[in-house]
Amino acid sequence: MRPFNPQDGLSNHLPFRWRGDKVTEKFDSWDLETGAIQTDSILLVADRIHYTPSTDEIVAEGHIRMEAPGLRLRCERLKMDWRKQVGEAQALLLEIPPTWSLSSRQVSFTSLRHWEFEKVEVSPCPEERPGWKAMVSNLKVDLEGYATMQNLWLWIKDVPTPYYMPWIMYPAKSQRTPGLLPPNIRYGGATGWALSIPYYQTFGDTVDATFSPEYYSKQGTMWGGELRWSPEPTHQGSFQGRAIHQTSDGENRYRYSLKELWQREDGWQFSADINQASDTLLESDYGSGIVTAQQANYDSSVFVGKNFSWASFNLVASEQKSFFTESDAFYSSEFPNSLKKQTLPEIQARLFPISAGRFYLDGGVRVGQMAYRLDLGDDLPEPSYRWNREDIFTRLQGRIGQFGPFRTDLQLQGRFTHYSATLHNSVFDTSISNGGFLDPAQSAAFNPMWVDGDSANRLLGSGRIQLSGPPLGRTFENLKLMGFSGDLKHVLEPFVAFTETTDYDQAGRVPRFDEVDSRPGVAGSAMGERSLEFGMKHHLLGRPGKGSDYLDLVRWRISTKYHFQPIILSDGRIESGWGSIDNDLDIEPNDRLRISFRRSAALSEGSGDNSLSAEYKTGDGSRLNLALFSTAISPFLVRQRGIQAGGMHRFMDDRLRLEFTANYDLALKKLSTGQVVLAYVTPCIATNLKFSRTSLNATSSVSRENRLELGFTLRNLGDLVTWSIF
Repeated sequence: MRPFNPQDGLSNHLPFRWRGDKVTEKFDSWDLETGAIQTDSILLVADRIHYTPSTDEIVAEGHIRMEAPGLRLRCERLKMDWRKQVGEAQALLLEIPPTWSLSSRQVSFTSLRHWEFEKVEVSPCPEERPGWKAMVSNLKVDLEGYATMQNLWLWIKDVPTPYYMPWIMYPAKSQRTPGLLPPNIRYGGATGWALSIPYYQTFGDTVDATFSPEYYSKQGTMWGGELRWSPEPTHQGSFQGRAIHQTSDGENRYRYSLKELWQREDGWQFSADINQASDTLLESDYGSGIVTAQQANYDSSVFVGKNFSWASFNLVASEQKSFFTESDAFYSSEFPNSLKKQTLPEIQARLFPISAGRFYLDGGVRVGQMAYRLDLGDDLPEPSYRWNREDIFTRLQGRIGQFGPFRTDLQLQGRFTHYSATLHNSVFDTSISNGGFLDPAQSAAFNPMWVDGDSANRLLGSGRIQLSGPPLGRTFENLKLMGFSGDLKHVLEPFVAFTETTDYDQAGRVPRFDEVDSRPGVAGSAMGERSLEFGMKHHLLGRPGKGSDYLDLVRWRISTKYHFQPIILSDGRIESGWGSIDNDLDIEPNDRLRISFRRSAALSEGSGDNSLSAEYKTGDGSRLNLALFSTAISPFLVRQRGIQAGGMHRFMDDRLRLEFTANYDLALKKLSTGQVVLAYVTPCIATNLKFSRTSLNATSSVSRENRLELGFTLRNLGDLVTWSIF
């Protein structure tokens, strides 16, 4: 085929460039076979093109393809006014950005941006027999605005569904356009039928919002939405929330969050992450999947700061909210229903390490206000305790020297802390005879949060000296073990360390808000700690052969402490004499397998905290996670022994997927949380059957422990319907 030729015989007066196998020009017509015509904005390709100059009419037939900005169509016959761009077409296939295709028996258009179709099939599926399609009796499309549809009927494969709408309007252009989004239908036994038709609205080029109210036939309307903004590449944020007044019991329930991130070019950064909720079960009752109190995030924080070359400065405000239930080990009838820990706010400055000979000097300052807010129930007032805290520390650390094969490291720290108020009673007192731990249930339930005592000044000194022995190693060449082939090297490094932190005579009255209060010494040591730590570091290095680098395949650290005098740990336990033996083991023989083992065993009590986790990945994307855990040392923690498992396996060339998560409590002998999803996935439709369980300690009028859901998700349309069987 020849290139486009603007002048060929009489063709110099034509309003387009052309090319083709054969051209015939007459007095009042112009014919082109197997060719194309083109202007700056339109390209038309067809088997036969007939043009009448006197009327500017073009008639194209056979394998027609026409392209214009934002438009690509194919048809078998096209008749149009070339200059006015008005016409009609038969047997048309139209591509709509970004992935939709539209076929119609008859179409007329008043421009290449305004179309009216009859007997239409619309689908985002590229295959010849699409996974799903929408059949519409009449469709009007404005590619610069909206599409309106009459009598929309949804089909899956060749099967009609009950999904029918007599009229709908939808944004048709690829740019951000206000309009209704695809509806969603769900059913739940406690909530009834749910219908949601979201609406999308733009506010200029940088702000948009989605309003998504959802009507539940048994509970009323859940009002929800999300607002997003991105005024510049370094500034973006969002706000989203949900709220409902339940008709079954009159309870008001809500959940909202605000996220904001602003990173200026001069180094200043501002971030906000605000999360609030009426209870822990809203997402579980009205959302999909499983959400437990342990998984849901109710923490909030605001940060403003900047890093300089020698120091950092920031301002932080935060809140951590904890909900308590009767299953908690320390729960009593007097214990708070919920607790808020608030920083309102705190200014922090940190001096980066600066060289001082063979040592490095660093330090920091914290000035702020702390608060506890307690929820004791609907019939009781909410106690609130606030106090100011100013804290400053400086630390010197480095290597003293090398004594033969032994290396000696030293840390020295001084710390001053002012409290405007302390605990009402001396709660954290090592002289209390209570079996080695503090038990709020045996005294006033919220004594550890009762901060209205006298002010206090705390001055502490802390030091740690560590003696590390010479690394001992042995190499095993040409070793074959458990699938490994190559050279192995075992390296062992023993160490012993002495730590001492001065005592404080009012230690029992210090609020235990964070590590500044509970672990103020070097290496996280407690007030009054005098301990001797013994430990050993192991490394197992491997390489496939000589000439290759060694990789750290196994890391194992084992250590224990002897406490010369009693101390109170951050969780309230009193520790004296031999402490726990701590083991940390990580195994990574390759990039697919990772095994971690953690054990902290109390020598005096014979109990311990253990966790063993493994993760395995395959080349096709399947994965398996398994974890065993047991908490037994701390009475302040919920004692648990359980198994956590999760993973995904792909079958039939990734068309069938099995995903699962499970948490089994060995002490209670029940499945606390779990979810199994079997999904059949095609390019355009996913069918999933999901069973989920959440063991609930507290329930609302819509809470259910077990759920079985059947759902259909359509490409570019989202969840078509979700049916909760029970």
